[in-house]
Amino acid sequence: MTSGLSGKRIFVATELNVLAAVNAHDGSIAFAFIADVISDTVERWYLSLRSDGSVAVVGVSPKVRVAVMVVGPDGKTKIQVRKLPAQWITKDTSCQLVGGEGFLCYSSASGSFHFLSVTDGQVFITKAVSELGFLPTSEMKLEAIATENGGSSPWVLLQVSRNHMALLSVSSSDFKVVKDLPKVEAAEVAYEGDSKVLLTVQRADPETVEFTGMDLASMSEQTDISQRISVLSGHGTIEKIFPLLFTKKKDGHLGAKVLMLAQDYSLHCTHKAGKSPWRREEALAYILSVEMVDLPVSENEAKFEDEFGSGKDDILAMFVKRIKVQVLQLQGFVEHIIQKLVGHRHHHPVISKSDAGDANSDEDDGEDEDSGLVRDAFSLHKMIVAVTGAGKVYGVRSHNGKIAWQHFFPSLVPFNRQGDEKLLLFIQRTTAHFPHPPQCAILGASRETGNGLIAIINPVTGAILKDTPPGGLDLGFKVIQAQLLDVYDEEFLKGILLVDSEVKVHFYPSSMKSVVLPVLNNLYLHLTNQDMGMMDGYRLITRGQDIVADKLWHIDLQHGQQVVTGVYGKRPIEHVHSQGRVLGDRSVLYKYLNPNLVVIITEGEEVPSPSSNKVSSALAGPSGFFNLYLIDGVTGHIVFHENHKRTRGPVKVVHAENWVVYSFYSEKHRRCEMAVLELYEGKEQNNATAFSSLNPPLNPLVMRQSYIFPMPIYTMSSTVTEKGITNKNIIIALKVGGVLSLPKAFLDPRRPSIPTQETMEEGTIPYVPELPVNLESIVNYNRSIFNVRAIHTAPAGLESTSLILVYGIGKYQTIG
Repeated sequence: MTSGLSGKRIFVATELNVLAAVNAHDGSIAFAFIADVISDTVERWYLSLRSDGSVAVVGVSPKVRVAVMVVGPDGKTKIQVRKLPAQWITKDTSCQLVGGEGFLCYSSASGSFHFLSVTDGQVFITKAVSELGFLPTSEMKLEAIATENGGSSPWVLLQVSRNHMALLSVSSSDFKVVKDLPKVEAAEVAYEGDSKVLLTVQRADPETVEFTGMDLASMSEQTDISQRISVLSGHGTIEKIFPLLFTKKKDGHLGAKVLMLAQDYSLHCTHKAGKSPWRREEALAYILSVEMVDLPVSENEAKFEDEFGSGKDDILAMFVKRIKVQVLQLQGFVEHIIQKLVGHRHHHPVISKSDAGDANSDEDDGEDEDSGLVRDAFSLHKMIVAVTGAGKVYGVRSHNGKIAWQHFFPSLVPFNRQGDEKLLLFIQRTTAHFPHPPQCAILGASRETGNGLIAIINPVTGAILKDTPPGGLDLGFKVIQAQLLDVYDEEFLKGILLVDSEVKVHFYPSSMKSVVLPVLNNLYLHLTNQDMGMMDGYRLITRGQDIVADKLWHIDLQHGQQVVTGVYGKRPIEHVHSQGRVLGDRSVLYKYLNPNLVVIITEGEEVPSPSSNKVSSALAGPSGFFNLYLIDGVTGHIVFHENHKRTRGPVKVVHAENWVVYSFYSEKHRRCEMAVLELYEGKEQNNATAFSSLNPPLNPLVMRQSYIFPMPIYTMSSTVTEKGITNKNIIIALKVGGVLSLPKAFLDPRRPSIPTQETMEEGTIPYVPELPVNLESIVNYNRSIFNVRAIHTAPAGLESTSLILVYGIGKYQTIG
């Protein structure tokens, strides 16, 4: 749907080729009609109000044609209706309808402009980029100019490159360059009374940008508006500006307030020369991956680690270290006692007026940058490493939500599979291996080449590790699969297994190849091609001097009938404390604990069978369904399959231990439902020491049950604790803004309809179809959070405690 605004009406064009005008003052429909002259499937609409009150409408059907229509002010008169072939136009073609007079497009494939006069044009006029004095670039595109009071503007902006723009003037017969703007990162035309001012922003130095105003009538600089603003180069280029011109009461000169959007999604505002009163890190609304990292130990505890971690010292040297450490401990204990007896007086630093108004400072009020970066007694304070879709990485302190560090990688873009964007975050080494610093890797794609791009940083301090490029390392191949290995090198560093588009195996760092060789027989991987609906399994073998992937099995998931929408494995940090479940008769029901089990969700539509009542059959339309597969990722064996008809996604899945919980919408009953699967080997265990997919037990006993959930949800996750002893809770983000902590006991498939003595001894809750939503179990209380993308949980040092981070447009962190 596309809309345009005039002073009194809002014009709307829909996907069903309906053109309508809505009165802005009361929302009533002034006119609406179906543009039946446009028979093609229109994917993009362009609307513009013309000077005579009529509306120009352009519908684009990629690789087919362009339809042009001019509608009178009353909506009844169709002044112009034309269809023109345009096989050159694609979804990536940049187009703008300028002033209701000319339709201008730039095709990156041909490196040329295509212009059509809305009034009487019968064919597109083609001009090469060189005719305008520019060279074609991969970043070249057209940008619309904000209009005054919904009117039409005869100008359009051309972005030549990241720091080069041009202002084009478009008439009913042609277009030309009005002003070349080299070194300009963003521009916009603003209006105030009769003044039309071109505002531009360009980088003056690494810490400031220069803001310039130019009157379009006289092409003279507006010195009252021109100024310099503090914006660090670490935010990237300025992508867009939103200016507001006003007339000063004191002298009648023009003034300007400007809102700037930077490349890293940060917003910068200014209304005084050189002043930026606030800045917002909007990239935090686009978090794609999160990890919680333990903070390092204190200095004294680190010296203990240094004492026992070195095997090169002799006994005397180790004894001297021990005495020094104990003296420091005694000194710290005496200082602590003195502070308790005398009382510690907090001295707040004096903050100048200029410093107090600087919103760009990320430091806490009077707090040292390094304070709080020490592990507490129960490891409740952690560093939250968040990777965003803008290519910006943040380190956030979990106990106060303050940003400890941030890095922007301009070349880092997410992997995109069927609209699902992902940036991968791997913790290669934690803080537990002193004196080696912690290390994490961020993996995405390169904006320029499309190859894999990896960045290595210290997750606690945010420092980019030496010997790695500051902007990330281009791997030289496209990555289709990546996973963190469970083997260490001599420096306690975990490697990353990478698979390229030709199913060749790579390791990062490359030295991990020698570490992997001794355990190569235990390494398997599976690849799921969502575009083709295929799933393949491989094992790693040596072939000469190389490690290659040898194909073992193949599963066709019938892409013609359904689409793979989710692949869910188990979390590697999860611990299973109990191997079985004690029943009421004192026997044990052993869990089916397959660490290689993968949940596959496929969704599709089923056309209803023809019936005698053709009208009701047509009104019913296609019915949705989804399939759930439990597949062994080593052997490809389908352990379990479940089909749900008359349902609709998205299907949300939680996979842990021996159970799977998933939610969906039932079209039959028009309600949200949850189902649970629990897998057991039986009352005899196949192998009490280790599970092997190559020698698996018989097909597991699958217990299942469905429940009614009274509210729609965004997503789900489960709590995780240090040793896995504490019973799990399901954390559910509700669309009403709450975050519910639901004990897993309520999602037990063995809940009996009629309680017996044995079930009462087990403590099993009697079966009730509806799951309870207890208001006391809403962990975020009155702090509502909406548009939740995911929930991340991490263990604390205290067994009964789990840290919960809910993120989407907003963020909420708590301890449960």
